[in-house]
Amino acid sequence: MRSQLTAPVLMLVIDDDPLALDLVRTLLVELPISVLTSDDAAEGLDLLRTKRPQILLVDYRMPRMDGMQVIEQALQIDPDVYAMLMTAHYSTESAVATIEHGACDYFEKPIVAERLLARIEAIISQLRERDAADKLESEMVDAAQFEGMIGRSPEMMAVFSKVRHIAPHYRTALITGPTGTGKELVAQALHNQSPVAKAPFAVLNCSAVVETLFESELFGHIKGAFTGAVQDKVGVFEYANGGTVFLDEIGELPLAMQAKLLRVLQQQEVQRVGSPHPRKVNVRIVAATNRDLRAMVREKQFREDLFYRLAMVELKVPAIYQRVDDIPLL
Repeated sequence: MRSQLTAPVLMLVIDDDPLALDLVRTLLVELPISVLTSDDAAEGLDLLRTKRPQILLVDYRMPRMDGMQVIEQALQIDPDVYAMLMTAHYSTESAVATIEHGACDYFEKPIVAERLLARIEAIISQLRERDAADKLESEMVDAAQFEGMIGRSPEMMAVFSKVRHIAPHYRTALITGPTGTGKELVAQALHNQSPVAKAPFAVLNCSAVVETLFESELFGHIKGAFTGAVQDKVGVFEYANGGTVFLDEIGELPLAMQAKLLRVLQQQEVQRVGSPHPRKVNVRIVAATNRDLRAMVREKQFREDLFYRLAMVELKVPAIYQRVDDIPLL
């Protein structure tokens, strides 16, 4: 029974005898295969370079270059090609030598049609299995990649799924996980998947702000509000109005600032330092921390009302994951 495969495989046959080329082409006419032929070894190698056939069948005795030399060069051009030799001068020694030089099979002339057909069909089947495996691997990689991150663990796939589901709807979210696990990337993914993806995404690292400057960084200030305030400054909430504010390392936020942040969450308004006028903002807030905020709440180091307001949606990032741009190019 002939293979039901329909997508053609490309095969190159090299022989200085035109009759032998016609015979092989005729034998393979029923298979899902396209056949290129050449009666010159050098020309055949050029075809191999340009057309990249998956299968090569070459005669042993030819002018200027024998079949084993052709196979050696062919495997240097494409190590994956299925190379086979045919000859009218069979010997056990030459058959062994051919295999040692990288050929996958050896045919004696005149070629037995059924044996050639069976071998080519077996190779076609192997190629299809390899293609299917490559496609599956590609699909697995695609499925594991999400917004600049890659992860195949069930935990990371669960993070991807949760981001997709909550991004259209959340107003506040809390991302927890050890340092270096990419919490900012998860926050960026939430923003990118949300309806405000084209609006600003503002980042404030709370662990990098001097305590006396927190209020100015968060809410801004007006000119003359304090020494050094030589002009008006927009805080992250005003800057990101209509978009998302990402507060990294929220556990480092002083208690006084926690109360003012809670007001932003409740009232959706900010007041610049030195200004008596509140300003309305419409922002989504994503906070992240590597600390145990629940323990901090119990120890009175973090406001309970702020914690529960932030943790209405919580995403836990596992300890091991990898950024796409860290994957080595093979």
